[in-house]
Amino acid sequence: MQITTLVHNYGFTEEDAFKLREIRPLLVLEIDRFIQEFYLFVFRFEHAKKFIQSPEAQAKHQQEVTKWFKSLFGGAYGKFYILKLKRISEAHVNIGLPAHYVNAAFSFVRRFIKEVLIDNGRLCALGAVDKIIDINLDVLTISYQEEEQSKLIHEVVFLRKSIKASAITPYAQPIYNSRSLLPEKNECLMRLIDPLNKEVHSILPYLETSKKVKLYRALMQQMVQKSFAFFSTKAVDFSLNLSYEDITDEPFVAELFSYIDGHMAPKHIIFEIVESDFIQDFAVVDSFAKKIRAKGCKLAIDDFGSGFSSMHHVLALKPEYIKIDGSLIKHLDTSSQSRTVVRNIVNMAQELGAKTIAEYIHNEAILRQAQALGVDYLQGFHLAKPAPLENA
Repeated sequence: MQITTLVHNYGFTEEDAFKLREIRPLLVLEIDRFIQEFYLFVFRFEHAKKFIQSPEAQAKHQQEVTKWFKSLFGGAYGKFYILKLKRISEAHVNIGLPAHYVNAAFSFVRRFIKEVLIDNGRLCALGAVDKIIDINLDVLTISYQEEEQSKLIHEVVFLRKSIKASAITPYAQPIYNSRSLLPEKNECLMRLIDPLNKEVHSILPYLETSKKVKLYRALMQQMVQKSFAFFSTKAVDFSLNLSYEDITDEPFVAELFSYIDGHMAPKHIIFEIVESDFIQDFAVVDSFAKKIRAKGCKLAIDDFGSGFSSMHHVLALKPEYIKIDGSLIKHLDTSSQSRTVVRNIVNMAQELGAKTIAEYIHNEAILRQAQALGVDYLQGFHLAKPAPLENA
């Protein structure tokens, strides 16, 4: 038998292949039970339910899983065997199957096989089973590793080039008065302008990578500097999004405060902090809120209603603005439950003396519902998309 280098790396021998062939009749007898229990296990995951929806899709998938399971004990583990595993892995990548689902499925397969062997006194084959499962797991996740590594390299290069070319650019999205439907404020949103082709990219797909490779501060420094450079001499309200990482970064905060001190009227500056950041350390958020208010700035709680903060925190912060989570706004025209929650948020905000802002206004029906519920300000693509600052 021609064993590949990958197989050799696990110490897989001809003797292991022989042991797997020997237990094949025993495992084939258990194939129906395996399939039944396997699908009970994988259907606990939402991704599996979405991918295998129809009876036809499940039948086809079951056929492929059965073939794969039998091949574990087929005795042939050469290049052709590895090639078939790589094709399965590529199919998983193409449908966006998360790698941890593959790991979880293999934990079930390993347990099932070992239980059968132990119950039937075939302990001598346990080592060979571990090796072939590990080989399968390695090959079936290698495409994820290669794709993730390639994606990471591409993103890091793009971020470094953008920072070096000073290509981090604030865009502004207007925020409209709900009654007059006139723009009164602007939210500054980070965009990356590709230095090569000038394409505009949102920061969101690159945000996690920027934090991993310690480029996030450099991005935010350009963002803040350019936003203040544009608005510092204008009597126009503008908001900046800050994260927990930002407000705990002392050098960044010191730089931020120097820009505030240079603004003609800090009362026009609003800092948005995502509700979920409260769970990191509320004391830090509260301390930052007090410092910016001492300088005349305002605070907005972003994505409110996403379910992380307690009412105690909201009452303690006394925000000037509450931005209602988009998941509640985007279904206002179809969901009575969303309307009830938004109505309660509006009532609570009024009692606190805070103004409400509804994001995700993406059609006329939602706009009218938000107005009817008493929301103070509106923001979304139906009204205006983010645009370069000079258009603000």
